[in-house]
Formats: sequence, structure tokens, C-alpha cells
Amino acid sequence: MNQRELEQSYEEVRRRNRRRRRARQRRRRQRQIFHLSIALVLCCFLVTGGRALYRSAVGPEPQTAAENPDTPESSPQDNQTQPEIPQPETPPEPEEPPVEVDPNSIIYLTFDDGPSDSTERILDILKENEIHATFFIVNYSSDRIPLLQRMVDEGHTIGIHAYTHEYDICYSTNDAYVDGVEKLRDKLKNDIGYDAFCLRFPGGSSNTISRNYNEGIMSRLAVQVENMGLEYYDWNVDSGDASGNHIPDSTLVSNTTGELIKGRSNIVLMHDAETKDTTVQALQSIIDYGVQNGYHFEAIDRDTPAVHHRINN
Repeated sequence: MNQRELEQSYEEVRRRNRRRRRARQRRRRQRQIFHLSIALVLCCFLVTGGRALYRSAVGPEPQTAAENPDTPESSPQDNQTQPEIPQPETPPEPEEPPVEVDPNSIIYLTFDDGPSDSTERILDILKENEIHATFFIVNYSSDRIPLLQRMVDEGHTIGIHAYTHEYDICYSTNDAYVDGVEKLRDKLKNDIGYDAFCLRFPGGSSNTISRNYNEGIMSRLAVQVENMGLEYYDWNVDSGDASGNHIPDSTLVSNTTGELIKGRSNIVLMHDAETKDTTVQALQSIIDYGVQNGYHFEAIDRDTPAVHHRINN
């Protein structure tokens, strides 16, 4: 057999195979159409039979006097309660599995500069979420005492920030800052019986603005307050609300959640002040993010490891 005949033979085989495939496809489609027709007939039969069964179960619908004026109005005794058709129960939606909380992933929410007109709203949000936080306060008027008492009653920690936040006053001398801390500490004891054990320096221990008023004061104060039995706490997560007022709450949330790290103590810097209204607005979203990502919230206590910045003055 020459090459041409061989190719013709192959072509004939391919044509035959194609005819067979088309024939198989036609038969398959015919079977599918047949089965679909049977299914439709059965569906119609079931629907028709179901309606007949329903009518036989509940009986004919009673006609009202308006629909059939020839029928006298029936008395209440003639009306019979129709049997109820049981409705299928809707299966409950599956509950999402709870987020596993990592005991080593802690968020310490801390608020500087209060108490203020924002404090009550902050406390309300914390109470609603059943979490505790830490407030580093400045000097306060007598009308703020109930807010401070509420902080203690609801399990929050109160720390000292400064008697006054004015840098040129509190950092003018070592004694100016330390005396202000002792004065505010004694005031807390007298007003609500609370003994503060921690503090946060205005601007943090790493601030350089203090250099404008007293060279090297932060290095000296860091040692001095520890000798007083107080621990100072800086932060390792910055919400960014110190950079201005009315910063969009979405920015504050993004700043905070972007710096949280699993497996460590995250001390978050926030502010409690009338001008920090968006801090209050951002608070719930920050809490939600922490809960949804396996963090848990605590207030600073005597066993909380301190976070210290590098001192620059």
C-alpha cells in the first residue's frame, strides 16, 4: 500500500469515528430529553395530586355572605377551625466559631490628659465591651471626682501624667515635676482613696521639648520617679491623635491596628480630651478589631512589664 492509499485509509477511519461520535451524542441527547420529559410529567402529577390531597384534608373554602348572597349568614357555632398545615422549620444559621484568644497578645488602652468632657463617653464604651483601660490624669476640678470614682469602681487604673501639662512649668526643674506628681497623688488619695502606682511623662520619656527648659531633666526624672516607687510607662502603639485635633477616626483606627503585634503587650497611646472627639469615635472599631483578631484587653497593673523609650534628654 502506497502513502496515498495509507492516508486515504486513515481519513476513512477518522470519518467513521466522527460519525460514530455524532451518533452517540444524538442518542445521549435523546435519552436526556426523554428523562427530562418523564421528570416533568412526574412533577405535574405530584403537583396535581398534592392539590387534591390538600383539598381533601381542609375541605372546600367557605363562601362569605358577600360572595354567595343566597346563603344565610352562619352562626359562630357553624364555623369550624381549619386544621393547620405544619410548616417546615427553618434550620438555624450555623454559628461562627469563636475567635481563639491568645493570652500573650494583650492590648493596654491608655488615655492621657483627662478627666475631661470625653471621659464619660469613653467609660461608657469600655463598660459596654466589658474591658478595662488606664487613664493618666492631670490636675482636676472637684466636679470631675465622680468620673475618677467611676474609673476605680469599674476596674480601670489611674496613673499620674502631671499636675500641669504645660511643658515650661512641669519641666522647669526636677522638683517642679516631682512635687506636682506628689501633690496630685495625695489629692487622689484624699478624694477617692486611690493610691496611684504608675505615671507617664508628658510627651513620653523620649521627648526633646524638655531640653528647651532643662538640659538632661528626663534622664534624672526617670531615675527619680522609680526611687519614689513609681513605674513610668511609655507606649509601643501610637493612635496618632496627639498630632492634631479632629483627625478622621478611620485614620486613628488604621494607625492603631497597623502597629498592633500578636504575642506581646501592646500599650496604645490615646488621649482623653474635649478636642479629641474622633478618638472616642474610633474607640469601638479599635476594640472590635482586637476582639476579632484574638487579642484581649487589660488595664496596667503592678505586674505589667514597662515599655520605655530611649531617653533623648
